Order: sequence, then structure tokens, then C-alpha cells
Amino acid sequence: GINAEYMGLKEMQAGVRAQLTETSEKMGDRAKVMEANIKECNKDLLTLKNTMKTQTGMAYKQSQRKAMMLIKKKKLYETQYNNLTNMQFNIDTVQITTEGISDAIGVANCLKQTVAIQKAAMQHINIDELDDLQEEMQDLMQDQEEIQEILGRDYSLDAFNEAELEQELDELDEEIVAEKLQDAPSSKLPSQPQKGEAERIGLSELNAIMNNCDLILQKDFINLNACVR
Repeated sequence: GINAEYMGLKEMQAGVRAQLTETSEKMGDRAKVMEANIKECNKDLLTLKNTMKTQTGMAYKQSQRKAMMLIKKKKLYETQYNNLTNMQFNIDTVQITTEGISDAIGVANCLKQTVAIQKAAMQHINIDELDDLQEEMQDLMQDQEEIQEILGRDYSLDAFNEAELEQELDELDEEIVAEKLQDAPSSKLPSQPQKGEAERIGLSELNAIMNNCDLILQKDFINLNACVR
């Protein structure tokens, strides 16, 4: 299957990757040697150049020949250095491409295996059964809400008569008014203010007199109701 093929290809690529890595390292080491040789040639040429400044005649010509040899060696080393670095770059590029292909194959293999597993799992799932289960769950939730509503009902007020409750509420109101009237100054209605008296006692005192009248009237009304009963 594809898994066995992938494993075989992976082992092959591992061997190729190791070989490419080893070759790249060798190229790098040789390039470093060429670079050192180039630096050495430049150093020798600089020394020879300084010497030639003080030479004349035959000695100068001999130094010229040495300089030519150093220049040729330097060019040779530079050519080798460029070739080695180019080859190392190509090897590294191939290695990167190989690893990219290996990764792509691995991802494709994982995706294919995942799809196969999902297809196998979907064979055990019935969509119609899921719909039925969903409807049953909704029915159960509705029944649960009805049960909670029934259990939460308050049955305590059904045992009382509505008229009796209203009567007790009226009596409570009367008791509240009676308690307020206990501190009232007198049950005797005050005399009607004479003309001009409101101006003398002021607006605030007039309001107090009128409120007192209201309280006395409420008290008399309560007493009247009691007599009627």
C-alpha cells in the first residue's frame, strides 16, 4: 500500500540526505582551504610589493617573476573556491528540495490515512438516527420544563376564601389608619378660619389644619363602620 511505499521511499531519502550532507560538508571544508590559500597569496604579494619598492635591475625582475607566480596561484585558488562554493550551493539546494518532497509525501500520506479513518467511522453513523435522537432530546427537555413548572406551583392559597382575604386586608388598612390617628391632637373639628386669618397664620399652618381635619374625618368614618357592623 501507500504506507509501505512511503516508508521505503523515506528510508531511501534518508540515505540520500545523509550522502548530500556529507558531500556538502566536504565541499565546504575544501572551500575554506582555498580561501586560506588566497589570503596567503595576498599576504605574500603584499610583502613582495614592499620589497620591490627598494629593488632595481636584476633583483627587481626576479621579484616580478615571483609576483607573477603568486598571481597565477591566487587565480587558481579563486577558481577552485568559486567552483566549490557553487557545487556546495547546488548540493544544498538539492537537499532542501528532497526534504521538501519528503515532507509533502508525508503530509499526503497522513491526509489519506485520516480520510480513510473518517470514512470508516462515518459508516457507523446513521444520520436518520441522529435526527431521531435530536427530536427525542427536544421532547425530553420540554417534558422536563413541564415537570418543573408543575412542581413549582403554589397550592397554599387555594384553601382560603377570596372574600375573607379581602376582608382581612381591609381590616389591616383600618388598623393602620387608626394607629396613625392615635397621635392626632383632638377629635374636635377646628373652627373655620375667619376672614383674613389664613393670611395671619401663614400657608404652612393652614395646611396643617386641613390635614388634621382629614385625619379626624377618617377616624369618624371608621367608628361609623363599626357601629353599622
